[in-house]
Amino acid sequence: MKKSKKNELRYNEHDERTLLEDILDFVKVFVISAIVILLFVNFVAHPVRVDGKSMYPTLKDGEFGFTNVGGVLLNGVERGDIVVVTMEENGQKTHWVKRVIGLPGETVSCVNDVIYINGKALDETKYIDPDYRQKFMEEHDNCNWFNKVFNSNDKENKRNYNPDFEDRTYIDFKEVTLGDDEYFVMGDNRPYSKDSRYVGPVKKSQIFAKKMLVLLPISDIGVKD
Repeated sequence: MKKSKKNELRYNEHDERTLLEDILDFVKVFVISAIVILLFVNFVAHPVRVDGKSMYPTLKDGEFGFTNVGGVLLNGVERGDIVVVTMEENGQKTHWVKRVIGLPGETVSCVNDVIYINGKALDETKYIDPDYRQKFMEEHDNCNWFNKVFNSNDKENKRNYNPDFEDRTYIDFKEVTLGDDEYFVMGDNRPYSKDSRYVGPVKKSQIFAKKMLVLLPISDIGVKD
């Protein structure tokens, strides 16, 4: 016996598809889209929002964009790369955006506020804005501690790394020889950056993406590396 159209759930009398068929198709599209998005976020690009001014003026607080996950997998990590590092703070995982300074096996040191790699002064003019650095130093009585760390034996102060410029003295950070799987990372805005100078080197497994395509605000759109 032929099934009556009145017993079928359709959008209208001219539609040969049932409502159930349309729901199933929607679910299929939704699942496929979700899988594509997950693959994109975890293996191609990852959304990142810049929090703080440790990378200023290269990256500004509040900027949003995507970082290249595939770049680390395909091309590895090189000196000068902007990278996203997985860190653990207060029992919670967080992401830091920093720049790679030292590579596995190298010795990183700071002498008279100059960064050295294996005893050779590191040229950082490509990513450290000289005008910003000079302005900062002039604003703080021609200081000489852009790369240095604050001198304090107080553990609480070390955790709260943000500098109180008037009340602290600064020293060259301790020389570090990196292991076979260790990288030394720092922010471009050194006086405001919590990085390997304070927490030590990071492992390759902690670096999951590099470079950043800034999308917002529109005025800053572009690839930062």
